[in-house]
Amino acid sequence: MAFAWSAYVVLWSLFAFSITALWPQPRVFFHGSSTVWVSPALRLSFVNRTSELSSAWGIGDGIQQLLSGLLRNQTTNKDSEPEDIIAAFERTKTLIFDQRFVPRKFHPKNITFEPAVDEERRIITTLTVILSKLDHIIAKEQVLNPSDETYQLYISESGHASITAATSRGAIYGLDTFAQLFYAHSQSPTESYLLIAPIHIQDWPESEHRGINLDISRNWIAPEDVLRVLNAMAHCKLDRLHLHASDAQSWPLDVPSLPKLAIEGAYDSSQIWTPQDLRQVQRHGQLRGIEVYLEIDIPGHTTSIAASHSELVTSAYREPWTTYAAEPPAGQLALGSLEAMTFLTTLFNDLVARNGEVSSHFHFGGDEVNARVYGLGSDPSMTKEKIRAHVQEIMDHAFAIAKNHSQIPIVWEELLLEWNLTLPSNTIIQTWRSNRALAHVLDRGHRVLFGSSTHWYLDCGHGAWLDPDDPAKPGPDPRASPPYMDECAPYKNWRTIYSYNALDGLSPEQRRLVIGGEVHMWNEMTDAVTLDSMLWPRAAAAAEILWTGTATPVSEDTTRRLAELRERLLLEGVAAGMVQMEWCLRHKGRCRI
Repeated sequence: MAFAWSAYVVLWSLFAFSITALWPQPRVFFHGSSTVWVSPALRLSFVNRTSELSSAWGIGDGIQQLLSGLLRNQTTNKDSEPEDIIAAFERTKTLIFDQRFVPRKFHPKNITFEPAVDEERRIITTLTVILSKLDHIIAKEQVLNPSDETYQLYISESGHASITAATSRGAIYGLDTFAQLFYAHSQSPTESYLLIAPIHIQDWPESEHRGINLDISRNWIAPEDVLRVLNAMAHCKLDRLHLHASDAQSWPLDVPSLPKLAIEGAYDSSQIWTPQDLRQVQRHGQLRGIEVYLEIDIPGHTTSIAASHSELVTSAYREPWTTYAAEPPAGQLALGSLEAMTFLTTLFNDLVARNGEVSSHFHFGGDEVNARVYGLGSDPSMTKEKIRAHVQEIMDHAFAIAKNHSQIPIVWEELLLEWNLTLPSNTIIQTWRSNRALAHVLDRGHRVLFGSSTHWYLDCGHGAWLDPDDPAKPGPDPRASPPYMDECAPYKNWRTIYSYNALDGLSPEQRRLVIGGEVHMWNEMTDAVTLDSMLWPRAAAAAEILWTGTATPVSEDTTRRLAELRERLLLEGVAAGMVQMEWCLRHKGRCRI
């Protein structure tokens, strides 16, 4: 038996990565060349070996009824199981049997690329999902960042299929990988197959935090649009959605304890997220292994508060805005104000508490604080140190509320690097300007997120939102005069994003502090109509880097795998942008240079 197993390892190695199209690429992947089919009546068998109450059952029609008693007895938490596994299994069946991806455009015309429908079948009828400790993999392979998201996937030539995972989140990832292995047959309305059995995968993420930062404040992004984002994220094994939920331009988030905030601060009464909307989005993410958390940016980017509470904002709508803000309208939260502190207490005891029911993180912003708003340079008595002390007071107040609700605070890099604030030891610093900022934060010993604007800003290269004051004589600002470029041009295409290596040159000690990163979708020039194509497939390129931890060179294999993911996203109703010209996909090897 040992000899036979060794022979399989050699066989799998010969075929490794030749005809696979998984995204992100698994860490360890061996396969053969046999055909296995999957039954439309696929059933789930679940075994929990991490609990004293281990159990196994078959799940087919009526699964909710079958498990309703068990689910009622479970405590709702961030890893509800097996409810999230059941939901993932149902999505897997939808991906395979309902969306039915036939990879025609990846093969030359009139070439047979599918198995014969009348051949002898080896059929998968049951998929077994096992929750079990995988310490042997974690100890051996994950030296820098031990992960509880590890999974193993095995499919035999005879049609036995199993996923073993350390947690339900790992099982969810394994189920998505399972779905990506299968193709629908063009001559059959129900059947799907794979050509590379047996399969053995061991997989785990390099980064704990694999996210998208999505601005929902500058242009209206509805909750249903974000649900679609979460669906696409699940296919890429992204696990954090950071909602930048308010800014100077609008306040779209309903806060029941401060009802006038959204009523007065939103663009329109039809453009408000209710508490139920937010909970639906967070729950939708939870069932896909994605933590959805909020950012309320303070003390800058707060002018929209002035629409309902004008006394809380200094220099609201002051002109020229270019002196007092990075974008119009100007205005920042008042410093040294008892009323402002009372407002923050009410705001965060509402939002942080509700966020904490489904998330362990809350983002308090802190970027682009403009000292001129507070009189620096115009008031001789004002110094940056005085402003710093007031900013420290505001942030300490926010951090205390976060601690009361067991939330880990996240802030932008400026609070540490420009304002030199004293931050709680568990604070995560999000860098955005350059890899130099990342290095400086690491020197200070904080955990950090990367996502430099030089590579991972998805809004760049689409032109600015500024018009010249005098069209006949446009000024020197290139954003409002030829060539009308935005400040972070050029456009970051998916290959640029894929080539970003934030970890280059870091020591093992420094890398332990890098918990991951986020790709950024600021939406000055993006709304619900263009959101999908702005995010995808570029966010997927970042997802593979965050999963594997390597900025490998772009190859034709990379292009073809990402193009296949794009086809699957389209079938799910995500209007993802192009990856590659179809002729190149149909003629492998002919578009190299």
